[in-house]
Amino acid sequence: MCPALTSHPETRACLIEAALTCFAKDGYDATSIRTISSAADKNSSLIAYYFKNKEGLYREVIKYLLDRFNPGPLRSGPESEPADPADGRSRLRAHIRRLLSEVEAHFHSVDPLKDAAARLFLSEIHAPKDEVKDLLQARLEPSVRELRSCIRALRPDLSPAEVDFWGITIQGSCVGHALRSEINRLVWTEADSHLPLDEMADRLTDFVCHGLMRS
Repeated sequence: MCPALTSHPETRACLIEAALTCFAKDGYDATSIRTISSAADKNSSLIAYYFKNKEGLYREVIKYLLDRFNPGPLRSGPESEPADPADGRSRLRAHIRRLLSEVEAHFHSVDPLKDAAARLFLSEIHAPKDEVKDLLQARLEPSVRELRSCIRALRPDLSPAEVDFWGITIQGSCVGHALRSEINRLVWTEADSHLPLDEMADRLTDFVCHGLMRS
């Protein structure tokens, strides 16, 4: 619960954090303004005052989530300047490791909102709402640009559609290993759940490069 009497910035942040938790728990459609205001211990009229409506509040929640759990800027060159072929593999491996380490860092965080943030973010990745598609695109675009650059360095002959296919494949592989660790332990019972991050990055890089060079 947030205290009823706070300064304006604190009130706004309190509503956003309460909304994040409610949206993550019950979903957007099942979460009402009254539910959020009750969780924040605030008057429901404050939501209209700060955010106009539920749609406006939801957009601010996603902004807040992306800012609070931002791993930092990705250092990559413009997409029009592909990585040099000599370092394409090493840059790809570094990027795969970065994707894996970001997820690992999130789930080892002591932030009290980490679980709610992960659930809400994954729900948006699965079925993004129109109100926040631009925010998700802006967040993911640097990673997409770097993957395209690395793939083009290794296979300059690929068409744009083929480059994007491999980019999606790489992202999917990282998601499968990093974000699905709990379910993986249930169904892939012989897998090493304590595989070091560097070894996982090496294996995924080998797998991707082998497929890229044979396609």
